[in-house]
Amino acid sequence: MNIKLLSAAILLATSGSLFATETYDPSKSYSAKEQVQFNDSIFEAQWWVNPSESPANITQNAWESPWIFISKSESDTIPEEVLPPPPESEITPEIDTTNQVKYVQIMNEMASKMVERVKELKSFANNPEFYFFKDGKKYIELNGINYEIDQEHGTPIVPLRNWADDSATRNLFSFFDQSWEFSMYEGGVVVANKDWGNYDWNNGCVLEYLPNGHLDSDYVLNETLTCFVGSETHEKLDATHLAPYKFGVNAEYANMVSIEQLGDKLIVAQSPTAENSQDDVPMVGIYDTKANTTTKIFGINKEQPYKGLDDLRSYNSQLFVSAIKAHNRIDVFSGENSQYQYSYAIKHNGQAKIAINEQYILVADADKITVYQHIPAMLGEIKSLQPLAYLAYAHGQASSLEFIGSKLLVGGTQGSAIYDLSTLSQGITIQPMHNNLGAIEAMDANDKYIFIKENNGQYVESTTRFAMYDIQQFIANDYQLKDAEKAVYLIDHFWVSGHDLLVRNNEIVALTNTIVETVTFDKLDTLEFTPNAYVPTAQLDFDALPQTANVRKVLQQGLSEGHWSLSANIGSMVNVRLVDRNTVEITNFTEVDLQNLDLDIRAHSQHNWVRLANLNKLPAYTRITLPITDLNVDNSFNTVDGGGVYNYTKMLSTLDGKGNTYGHYGTQHLIDSRFNTATKHPLLDKLNNITATWDITFTNSLITNPTAEKAWDANSAKRHIELITNVAYILSSDKFRTKLMNYKQTYGHDMFLYGTTFKTEAQYADLLDKTLNSNGFVNYRKQTGFQDIYSFGKSAGTVFGLSDTELDKVEHGEMYDFALYLGEQIGRSWYDGCPPVPCNWTEIHFAKLFVDVYSELVKAGELPY
Repeated sequence: MNIKLLSAAILLATSGSLFATETYDPSKSYSAKEQVQFNDSIFEAQWWVNPSESPANITQNAWESPWIFISKSESDTIPEEVLPPPPESEITPEIDTTNQVKYVQIMNEMASKMVERVKELKSFANNPEFYFFKDGKKYIELNGINYEIDQEHGTPIVPLRNWADDSATRNLFSFFDQSWEFSMYEGGVVVANKDWGNYDWNNGCVLEYLPNGHLDSDYVLNETLTCFVGSETHEKLDATHLAPYKFGVNAEYANMVSIEQLGDKLIVAQSPTAENSQDDVPMVGIYDTKANTTTKIFGINKEQPYKGLDDLRSYNSQLFVSAIKAHNRIDVFSGENSQYQYSYAIKHNGQAKIAINEQYILVADADKITVYQHIPAMLGEIKSLQPLAYLAYAHGQASSLEFIGSKLLVGGTQGSAIYDLSTLSQGITIQPMHNNLGAIEAMDANDKYIFIKENNGQYVESTTRFAMYDIQQFIANDYQLKDAEKAVYLIDHFWVSGHDLLVRNNEIVALTNTIVETVTFDKLDTLEFTPNAYVPTAQLDFDALPQTANVRKVLQQGLSEGHWSLSANIGSMVNVRLVDRNTVEITNFTEVDLQNLDLDIRAHSQHNWVRLANLNKLPAYTRITLPITDLNVDNSFNTVDGGGVYNYTKMLSTLDGKGNTYGHYGTQHLIDSRFNTATKHPLLDKLNNITATWDITFTNSLITNPTAEKAWDANSAKRHIELITNVAYILSSDKFRTKLMNYKQTYGHDMFLYGTTFKTEAQYADLLDKTLNSNGFVNYRKQTGFQDIYSFGKSAGTVFGLSDTELDKVEHGEMYDFALYLGEQIGRSWYDGCPPVPCNWTEIHFAKLFVDVYSELVKAGELPY
């Protein structure tokens, strides 16, 4: 038996027998009498064969093809009895729950101490007896250590030190003893107990302090998901979490790339990142939820361990493992006992997602989707496959593939498409039926529904959701995603996450790099759609509004509405904002008196707009604030296309609606708005040509140097809005796009921006896409010059500001200094943080481009202001 096993390993390593006929290569020519192997058959050339004259094209008439059929191939097989034995299963360990309640109590106590300490430190940062300035930055000193103060939030930043030196952090939070360890993160710190804490993100036992405001208003996150079992003080979670250890994965190195199921088994592909490759190995981890066992597959045999994994798919009680990037193979294992069965040898460019059905094996690599005929192999065989046909990408590499009958839904983060597989034939490349389905990050389907993680392309977490679409309705809509039957944005107060989805029984299973999260279908109830329904649309009379409504002027002298309320979006200068879960704010930020307005909203990633109300008029620079129940008592509104009714009640109930921030902190960035009006005006025509979707907000003077800023007045705020509107118009214009995409032809050299030399069309297109769709401007009014910039990371925006003197120069056409400054704004959002070059570089290439387009538009009289 040992000799036979060695022979099996040799056969596997050489991918076939020593005397196998050459596999047909469509790029080669063949002379008469040469034989090739193709689709399990031997063919012989009758005469000279040109490239791409495939044996697949033979007919009953021998003269119609250069090839003739000789015989069926002899299979390169290994007897079943000498296949590598199936891997052994182990009983899955359980986390000790004895002291779970105790741990949660300790975490809660320490979190409270951190919150109180941060409040104390913030008070120090606002007390002249404690703070000082150095190089224009504000600091406080504690026990001889200087801490820079975050300029927007007034919180101390932990100074960067050697990873082993936690003295600066312990100095801030001295109540932690040596049983706790500290890790620096984004100017803050992550704290975990050395004995029972863990860093398993979204499923951890960890405390976190971030000074940049990305957490709750107290700047402290207390994550006790793996400590809360049995705790009576913790709210019941909607999601169930499976930690990596269930699959045999070390949480410290977890990088799970795909998830599948076979019966009661959940299966993940673990492929460590390059930096962890010395500490962990790729593997397939199988957790039997019924037997509570864990099985691990490390390769097709001991002699050939995996070096990397791309994807998993199950079909017909078999598990298909994509190891294409590392091994040029798809390996097939028994779903019953996880024993290796056979492989398909194929070669592709980079990591590859796969999809399997009875007819086809589809492989999506960096370049295209290749279609192979699904021909089962013999046990132990490594079978070479030849392409049948190809699918051309519409939006770059696919992130997921799903069969919908004879169609294929291809999801991608830049856009998705649908293909008709019934049109496949040998050697052709087919184009999508539709390529406008929006961004799909992950998906799966059962016999009734398609479950999708959607993203509307605005590069922030609040744009993602899980949505459930009826398959028959999807087909009836000509394979367009229109109205999700159910959708959810937040689960357990966190934005939905996951790069792979699995539909299992009555739940969705979402996979991140480090955790498996399951959510039952009945939790997908944040946004509900009822087809073919109707509710009355509110008809608002400006002169006879409900008594609960409030009307005031904005951007007028005195700024009585407060600078914090001047929140607009450049995509709709009649801005409809949900101030909180109960209140609607309707603001006309233009100089035009508007008549007969239709006011529409939609949640991010929602495909159809809903009609919030019709308003007979809205004077210039006027705001109406009223309860949302004045529009519809149960928060239900008709879709604009008449297809049905959306109910927002549960969505609004999950949102606190505080301030101008994301997620459960506020509603502003979750809801888009638009308007239509019967009023005709040149300004409105120009605003309608803006494709940018930028948020505009205003803030107080920076706490780091109160003398550097001036208090807002109405005129200055209005001038900032008008300037940003002009910038948005310029960057949205065809003139700007044309010059940008043809930069080298126009200026004779590549564009250099913020550390990058742009050389490809894709780079320029990506820059424009991110600039138009992911920017935002938090405005400061400077005493002199320009506001130093910094980016907001996940909120994808930049601090912005200039003095009245600089505004005067811009309005007089002296644009160059502002264009240099704007180049840094655009570059900062492009990089999402300071790149490895000085952050004060002046961007002369971008400035030249911007000034040229500005001059052309001014000359043509096209700018809005």
